[in-house]
Amino acid sequence: MPALFLSACSLGSGNDGGVYRSDDGGKTFSPKNKAENNQTIDAVDVLSLVVNPQNSREVYLGTKASGIFKSEDGGELWKQLKVADVTPVKVYSMAVDRFDSQVIYATAVLGSRGKIMKSSDGGGTWKEIYTEPADGSLVLSLALDPQNSQNIFAGTDQGQILSSADGGQTWKSVFWTKEKKAVYKIAYDNFDVSTIYFVLFQSGVLRTTDGGVSFEELKQKAKLADVYEMGQSLQDPVSIKTDPARAGWVYIGTSDGLLRSKDKGENWEVVKTLNKTGEFDVRSIDINPTNSDEIVCTAAQTFYKSNDGGVNWLPVQSEGNRVLEVIKYDPQNPGVIYVGLNKR
Repeated sequence: MPALFLSACSLGSGNDGGVYRSDDGGKTFSPKNKAENNQTIDAVDVLSLVVNPQNSREVYLGTKASGIFKSEDGGELWKQLKVADVTPVKVYSMAVDRFDSQVIYATAVLGSRGKIMKSSDGGGTWKEIYTEPADGSLVLSLALDPQNSQNIFAGTDQGQILSSADGGQTWKSVFWTKEKKAVYKIAYDNFDVSTIYFVLFQSGVLRTTDGGVSFEELKQKAKLADVYEMGQSLQDPVSIKTDPARAGWVYIGTSDGLLRSKDKGENWEVVKTLNKTGEFDVRSIDINPTNSDEIVCTAAQTFYKSNDGGVNWLPVQSEGNRVLEVIKYDPQNPGVIYVGLNKR
């Protein structure tokens, strides 16, 4: 099969979905869409992708309409997991417990109702641990405390933030956003786990610094040169990544580009990428777990990589129709990078 995308070169068209993997740090990518029983996932729309931090050969995909897939060989072969009697859809978020990698969480829609599902045996069997009260509402986001994975936050499209302190056995409602703004992404600071960020889809970013007791909206503007002063809300955020090695560092992907804070969101600076400001959302961000100066992000059909903290970028363009929805480093071998594609 042809390479996915080379710098200034092309990606295949047609069934250009599924997953692509780079084995050379993002210079080239190849499709990894073979599934069991001579099937493929090259028409699948990927919404979420997680890599087992203890065994990075294990990769999980959450999809828009095709359920959850697992690979045990780094994406060479995919198996569709049986989560329930009906195939889950809209699997917007997944997480693997870093202390017990047999434990996996997924947000999904089963039937017509948003749920949180949990597996304790590596995806073999699943149980429902949370359900929305009525059809039509979604659970969009979920994140585990990096120091105590019993602590979980989740967010819904109705603007509710939920938390659990016992691995999802019980839940409590901790916050409702103004005007029911959807809680699209959640990220913990990796050092101060009482600091958690909540991306409100294309609306703003909330922060708690006390583990969910109180919440505040992060501010940004006005823009002077390439520095944002305190003022109005962060504009049109869609993605977030906290630095795995630098306390207080957080990146936000927006329709205005990539923003970075080095002080837990108190002040923001523009990280200049190569895409035109205001034209495409920065849909996904990741950071090399062994080198914080190596940053990757995606916008529309283009993958961007910087080796110097965002000063210079290598663009790797695809020519397919699908958006590069999610990007993940292999935590044990950061020369390996996965990209999941989604038709928007």
